[in-house]
Amino acid sequence: MRSVAVTNAKGGVGKSTTAINMAAALVELDCRVLLVDADPSGNAALGYFPRGAPAVGLADALLEGSGLADVAVATEYPGLDVVPPGDRLGNCSDQMGGVQGLGQGREFRVRRLMKGLTGYDVVIFDTSPVLTPLNVAILYAVGEILIPIDPCVAALAGVRALEELVKTVGDFRMEFTDAGDLAITGVLITRVDRTLVSKQIEAEVRSYFGPIVHDLVVPASVKFREAYARGMPLIHYDRLGPAATAYRAAAQAFLEGRGGSAAATEAPTAPDLDDAEAPDLTWREAS
Repeated sequence: MRSVAVTNAKGGVGKSTTAINMAAALVELDCRVLLVDADPSGNAALGYFPRGAPAVGLADALLEGSGLADVAVATEYPGLDVVPPGDRLGNCSDQMGGVQGLGQGREFRVRRLMKGLTGYDVVIFDTSPVLTPLNVAILYAVGEILIPIDPCVAALAGVRALEELVKTVGDFRMEFTDAGDLAITGVLITRVDRTLVSKQIEAEVRSYFGPIVHDLVVPASVKFREAYARGMPLIHYDRLGPAATAYRAAAQAFLEGRGGSAAATEAPTAPDLDDAEAPDLTWREAS
């Protein structure tokens, strides 16, 4: 089972849209996918349940000790389940920032939830754009990172902050777990338009990240809003459009281990760690 976090420290880059459409595209490729919405805003879950995501979700798994499979909700697309954030997810992240309750062993909270999870080929986490303790815990749990990035002037600023966090988490993963290093294995350029600035920033992103940048970009389109309002992934709403083509290509590259890295192998099983064994790291939210 492979696991990937769709994340970027900068908001408004099409992160939830990417998670929604990558999940749907992987299902088209005969994968069974679990999409975990780890953002209190619930944008990824609302992409499949436009009338309101279920109140029970990831928060309940963290607070009550439920398994991810227990709070997963089937979508109308066979092979694709969603774990909503749950009404209390914001409180969970706040508690993880302390030293009591969920703060104990916080870095391994999500990793423990992943233990014993079966029946899925890929688990996708959609994260919030703020560097919360919950997002750090997700980085300890997943095997790969996919970064959506829009071609704006501040495009690389948030990514550099994320890279520093990935390096720090990767070092601790190597020391405290058997998960191995943590790497950014794909970068997907989103919300591309025909302006000169967009082309220049795209060139900078490709120069900075090299071969891990996906070949096809996701163009800006009003069809994203239309699809979202109907609770449909864009790849089903506008099946032959260029954005749908880009997401399908990204999903195929992900499965083949392309997009910049060697093919990922099966994620190792999380070790049994006592709370006291978790490193005591101090995290702060990005301003």
